[in-house]
Amino acid sequence: MSKDFEVDVVILTKSQAGPDAKAPAVYLNDKLLSEVKGIRDGKITVEELVDELSKDGVPRKKDRGSCSCCCG
Repeated sequence: MSKDFEVDVVILTKSQAGPDAKAPAVYLNDKLLSEVKGIRDGKITVEELVDELSKDGVPRKKDRGSCSCCCG
């Protein structure tokens, strides 16, 4: 996936995320994609993440590498 999309990944500790944050969680901008004991129970597949990135209009790299995952 990192070969296909121009996206920065930021990993925060629970203390950095704030007192009400549940961990693990996955956000895309301000949209919650996955949260423990909630949406997708804290897990997200590559396919689901690629779908979300595509729907959100995240730019794709011009010279994408080839991979065997769903992003083709």
